[in-house]
Amino acid sequence: MVYLILVNVSLLLCYALYSIFLKKLTFFQLNRIYLLGAVIVSLLIPIGLFIDMPRGLIAEETLPNIDLNLFLGEEMLLAEQADRAASMQDILQIVYWIGAGLALLWLCFRCSRVLVLLRSGNSTFSFAFFRTVVLADQVSENQVIAAHEQIHVAQGHSYDLVFVELVRVFNWFNPVLRLYLKELKFQHECIADEQSSVDRVAYAELLVAQAMQVERSHFLHEFSEKSFLKNRIAMLFKEKTQNKYKFLYLSIAPVLGLTLLSTLVFNSSKAKSLVRDIENKVEYTAVITAEPDTTGTKMKEDAEKQKVFTATEVNPEPVGGLANFRKWIGDNYSYPQEAVDAALKGQMVVSFIVEADGTLSNFEVIKDLGYGTGEAALDLLRKAAKWAPGIQNGRKVRVAYTLPITLNLEEDKKG
Repeated sequence: MVYLILVNVSLLLCYALYSIFLKKLTFFQLNRIYLLGAVIVSLLIPIGLFIDMPRGLIAEETLPNIDLNLFLGEEMLLAEQADRAASMQDILQIVYWIGAGLALLWLCFRCSRVLVLLRSGNSTFSFAFFRTVVLADQVSENQVIAAHEQIHVAQGHSYDLVFVELVRVFNWFNPVLRLYLKELKFQHECIADEQSSVDRVAYAELLVAQAMQVERSHFLHEFSEKSFLKNRIAMLFKEKTQNKYKFLYLSIAPVLGLTLLSTLVFNSSKAKSLVRDIENKVEYTAVITAEPDTTGTKMKEDAEKQKVFTATEVNPEPVGGLANFRKWIGDNYSYPQEAVDAALKGQMVVSFIVEADGTLSNFEVIKDLGYGTGEAALDLLRKAAKWAPGIQNGRKVRVAYTLPITLNLEEDKKG
């Protein structure tokens, strides 16, 4: 989600700069390069979100609170808030992929229409499509039109349009890509006009004469498309922009810098950790801890052997799911007699690490209620089965968890 946001914000900013500073310049080839470069860079820079950045902490997850009293007669359910969040995320993903699927179908439909046009032996208007040039019957001998269409073929203008169309499929919700397509096609026409027009007046007259026989298609480079006609003629006679104005293309640098900075700030693992901290109001920082018989030197060596993260792309999960794990704790937790006698009430917090092989280790009581309750929780966790480990970039990694457990033995004692 963050990746899509960064991509589309970058696309919007780059196009805004193009409209303000570059659109009216006669550096047609540079404008073409700028538009394509803006799309490519907008796609590439946020990829840094998926690159692991070394962190000093192990990934930390906070499990939903377990209220042991609820297991005395009924099954514990997952937190409603977590369910709502998961449901909303699922809905957004479904909507996104439905939109992308429809956009792809629409693209395929338009491509098929172009192929039908090519096979039909069209003879009413002139156009170029990839390596194919079609000249209308009445201008089949016109060298100016033929030269114009050959420029589209030689420079691969159709590849530009198809590339942006594909990007548009996966960013179907952003209308700015339609503007990218329109401007790219206009720059293509201006490039071909500039290189194939010897007599500008005669060339303009030829454009007007051919304008009434145009088939509208985003993929075809028609010799005389009506939607561009006025602007193409204006550009044909416009005084060439002085070279000193090429520095305006450097205006994209702040946008690229901003996108790159946003990528570093919203690195996926960091962003997930920040959101999780806010949602769960974590009151402590996970640290790498050693087993009781492990020396400080050994701990340091172990930390250097493996990369650690602040979050993972695929979180660890107990066999049977988190709900079954919580129920297992509720069914098997052994209440210390001292805690029962004291009618203990409150919440304790324990932590553990899911190792890369799925085993649980580094058990620790973060917040204890006393009377042996914390140690009883650790004794139970030590008997837990292996989890499916966390995955980061295809590799199994260590992930730290905290587990809040609520006890209320007042009612039990009263009963």
